[in-house]
Amino acid sequence: MLLVHIPDTYIPERTYIISTIMQYLLDLDIKIQVEKRSNVLLEISSIDAKKLFVADILFQTPHERWLTNRSLPEQPLSVWDTTDILPEDLLTGPELPVIYGTEIINTHLALNYMEEKSDEVNLGIDVFGSAFYMLTRYEEVVKPDRDRHDRFPAAASLAWQEGFLDRPIINEYIEILWYCMKRLWPGLEKKPRYFRMLVSHDVDVPFAQAFSGIPRLIRNCSGDIIRRKSLFIAIDRIKNWQDARIAGLIKQDFNYTFDNIMDISEQHNMISSFYLKTDYTNTKFDNKYSINHPYIRQLMRDIYDRGHEIGLHPSYETYKNPKQTKAEFERLLQACEEENIKQEVWGGRQHYLRWQVPVTWHNWAEAGLNYDSSLSYADYAGFRCGFCYEFPVFDLKQQKHLNLTERPLVIMEGSVMGKLYMNLSGSDALAYMLRLKNRCRHFQGDFTLLWHNSSFDTPEMWETYKRVIVN
Repeated sequence: MLLVHIPDTYIPERTYIISTIMQYLLDLDIKIQVEKRSNVLLEISSIDAKKLFVADILFQTPHERWLTNRSLPEQPLSVWDTTDILPEDLLTGPELPVIYGTEIINTHLALNYMEEKSDEVNLGIDVFGSAFYMLTRYEEVVKPDRDRHDRFPAAASLAWQEGFLDRPIINEYIEILWYCMKRLWPGLEKKPRYFRMLVSHDVDVPFAQAFSGIPRLIRNCSGDIIRRKSLFIAIDRIKNWQDARIAGLIKQDFNYTFDNIMDISEQHNMISSFYLKTDYTNTKFDNKYSINHPYIRQLMRDIYDRGHEIGLHPSYETYKNPKQTKAEFERLLQACEEENIKQEVWGGRQHYLRWQVPVTWHNWAEAGLNYDSSLSYADYAGFRCGFCYEFPVFDLKQQKHLNLTERPLVIMEGSVMGKLYMNLSGSDALAYMLRLKNRCRHFQGDFTLLWHNSSFDTPEMWETYKRVIVN
């Protein structure tokens, strides 16, 4: 039994984040004790002399400053040079930004964030407060910044401004905490973890030709010639349009990449998740197809029969609309029931990554979904939550844990290669994706990758996808 002594402020918030880290992630048996104190104390028992003190900064915020600018981390952040202090392979790099923390002066009068004695360790990183800040998306309640799709942009985030969006920084903080615990109690064991690749595919446009008429065909061919600079692709598109639209050979459709995607996943012992739309709002940002169309029903059966996952991709306006979210999920469940498709876990992702804290999480939990995987920035790929594990979510405003988990999205292919976003191509795009993948692997975490079925419009795109999967 690990005793965790906490100050008597923000009890629901503290209980959530301590339980998430110590029980859900590390699988430790803990008992939380509330008392008057200014830091967090970890000990094995009251008679054991060894103690670990952890800084407590965020949760010392006066209540009138909570969820205001005055509670945000002070910038620029301090950076802890861990060289010769922590093992070289513990973190992704020796220089660690400190979100919340307090410097400790060691015996050499050098500024440090850790002090170790024979039976005591003082850790100046506010691990629990910093993790709470990142996992709950605290700053997105406080800061008003939004893009034209009402999304919180990467540039407004602390992670982007302080240069650690490409690091799962909370995983690093937890590794430091665990390192300190093992220094005091070598016999402690945590839950083993294994690196996972979680690949998913938002099915915005299931068919390029089968559902389109001649005007769209002309526009697409113009794009092939002007943007993709390929007359051959345009000729192929016309032929495939005839096959798919006229002859009903839907697997000849340009966007029918599903079989190839599943082939690649199966070759590498992975399950692909395909998130389908079941309705649309009357905006130009929703692609209009019916989940009741025979082609879509056949696609659903093919996905299920091959052992892959079906999920929900709610329409553009649902991110703040609980009623519409629930209706669209119920429509998916009904369609799956009619096709005798049975799953124990249901999840998905918001269209356009439109997401608002904590409203969208509430929508999903109330609709009965099990997980969401929307949390990446559209304009810049990386670790929006500073984390590469699934985690239970918390409602900042109602101060309660929700019956939902978040699978934070690390990469959307459009974020990396889209001309309006990072605009990387070729080896640069591949190198960035593999860097993030390797950082997930470093912590035995989850590398969550979104690649739209409609994005495989060139052989080079297929090659990049395969190399991200294989390497």
